[in-house]
Amino acid sequence: MIMVHAEGRRRARLRYWVLGAVAVLVGALLFGAYGWQPAKADFRSPYLAAMVSRYADTPMARFHYIEAGSGTPLILISPGGSTVIGWKDQVGVLAREHTVYVVDLPGQGYTQVKDPDFGYNLNAMTAAIGSFMDAVGVRQAGLAGNSWSGGWALAFAQRHPERVSKLALLDATGLDLPGTFMWEALKIPILGELAVKLSTSRSAARGLAEGMLVHKERITDELLGEWWAPMTFPANIRATYLLERRLDWSATERALPSTKTPTLVLWGKQDTIQPVERAQRFADLLPHDQIYILDGCGHAPQLDCPDSVNYHLQAFFAPAP
Repeated sequence: MIMVHAEGRRRARLRYWVLGAVAVLVGALLFGAYGWQPAKADFRSPYLAAMVSRYADTPMARFHYIEAGSGTPLILISPGGSTVIGWKDQVGVLAREHTVYVVDLPGQGYTQVKDPDFGYNLNAMTAAIGSFMDAVGVRQAGLAGNSWSGGWALAFAQRHPERVSKLALLDATGLDLPGTFMWEALKIPILGELAVKLSTSRSAARGLAEGMLVHKERITDELLGEWWAPMTFPANIRATYLLERRLDWSATERALPSTKTPTLVLWGKQDTIQPVERAQRFADLLPHDQIYILDGCGHAPQLDCPDSVNYHLQAFFAPAP
């Protein structure tokens, strides 16, 4: 009888220990997801000091952008999760014939959202493009985007074809297909919040960058700092997992056959985020497109293979004679 009672007590203690450990783990996960905030980077951008940051205030957001050149307007939308640095090798080249705007949309870079009800979905992001264009007095422009920003540009062109003269999609979203496991995991509550926060360390940012580019030598300390610092902003952290959960590309893909905007599709053959096969799907569905696969390039070809990208963008966006 004594042995039975002792065994019962041991089992009870084990249950309490297991329940306690689970409670501690759940508490730690909840704190990490909703209580803890990574340190915000103390960083002064040399690139923006040289290019001169500008801001366009609207009721929706205070849009951060840079501007260069003169001529027909061309808007380069900062790659999803990045900043205007994502187009650093294109601005000067394209500014020879265009007024080039490079803009951070809400949740990206240095733009500050004012609207407390901003949705971080496709409706909100396309509305943001129109809001920025209105704020800088551009009625119609060529648009270019990479990754998420390519999908946003595509959706805007579908909804407002009169405002987009030409469209360039670089390794773009916009197809109703799942992302990689890492990105799909961000859709899971608690796990997604925690994963985004843990990815904001400088070393984690370097790992992400190296996974996206074939030419690792292009990831200099200077580029990494420019890329990484805005990833630590609390508003951008929140935007990342909300966008992953709320962006629905089904309507965008359905509308591809009726998309009339002349479109250039550029794709890195070694893309590890958006497989190169997706470029052909865009080409098959878009009625007015040119497609080029860039060998030796990853998910951000404008950073990975700037000369090739510049050649195609210059030719595609060249003003009519």
